[in-house]
Amino acid sequence: MPFCRECGNQIGEGDPFCKQCGAAQQPGAAPGGQPPQAQPPPAAAGAAGAAPSNRTALYILIGVLSFIVLAGIIVGIVLLIQSSSESKAVEEADKYVAEALGYIDEVDAIEDDLITETKDLDFSVGAEQFQVQVNNIQDQLQTATVKLDAAASSLQKIDRPSLPDWWDTYISLLDQAYAEKRQAYEEWGEFITRMAEMAEFNDAYQALVQSYTAALDTLTLAINQHGAGQWAAAKATANTALTQLAEARTHLDRASQLEPGIDLSQVSAAITQVETFIPDFQRLCDLANANMWEEHNALIDQLRPRFDSLPRDISFDINSWIAAERDRYVASIEDHLAKEAEYRRRAAEVWEENN
Repeated sequence: MPFCRECGNQIGEGDPFCKQCGAAQQPGAAPGGQPPQAQPPPAAAGAAGAAPSNRTALYILIGVLSFIVLAGIIVGIVLLIQSSSESKAVEEADKYVAEALGYIDEVDAIEDDLITETKDLDFSVGAEQFQVQVNNIQDQLQTATVKLDAAASSLQKIDRPSLPDWWDTYISLLDQAYAEKRQAYEEWGEFITRMAEMAEFNDAYQALVQSYTAALDTLTLAINQHGAGQWAAAKATANTALTQLAEARTHLDRASQLEPGIDLSQVSAAITQVETFIPDFQRLCDLANANMWEEHNALIDQLRPRFDSLPRDISFDINSWIAAERDRYVASIEDHLAKEAEYRRRAAEVWEENN
């Protein structure tokens, strides 16, 4: 069976044209119509196949470039938004910091007066005037504490995550400064409360001293009445002294409850010594009134040295005690304020380095 001389396809015997490619199989042979066009040579077919491949690569390249441009635009928009957000956060932070520092300046002004008045506290001015001073310190301390808390509140409003990194260090230092100042003011409040307690103790102790001193004066009057032969009156006066000693012991009990750490045992012993002397003196008056002079004279020889040995001064050095308590608190308060000043100094350095 013959094959086409052009495409090699199998053809029928005597076929003038190839049914596959239409090539004439005999020279000069022509079909009834125009033969179909021959397929392009392999080289032409290869060139036609290359065109779609180039277009695909071009499309991919355009897509990649478009994605890069679009990504750049998105990143730019994000950075612009972040920059705008950070700028707004910084602006608000500046406002809140200025607000906080303004409150702190007001606190500092009050603080100067507070320190001076605290160091000048003295019971010797009298209980009433002393209480006026304490009340004034309490009022100023309350005002300063309110402003201090307002400063802390302003700092808490700052959106720290939206700020540059150095802001976190700066605000942390201000927070530490606030904590030290707050601690100082808490101890200051404790000190004022302590001063009020000491004032109560002072009142009780002064009442104790007055009652004891009055009892000694009354007893001295009774002894003078005895010497003048007024034995019944002397006995009655000595009884008044006992009543005054009972008042002194009541004040002693109150003072001991207010300040259990203060040893008042010697004061208690002094009161007891006078309390035991008075009944013997009253017996002396009864002996004189009964004209029992031998026993009377023997007893009076015993009582004279006992009367002379009665404690006259039971005063307590309250001013020194208060000064020691005051100095202890003031030292601790000033230590906290010194730490606060150091944190504020470091915060100022961070601010100057970044502005």
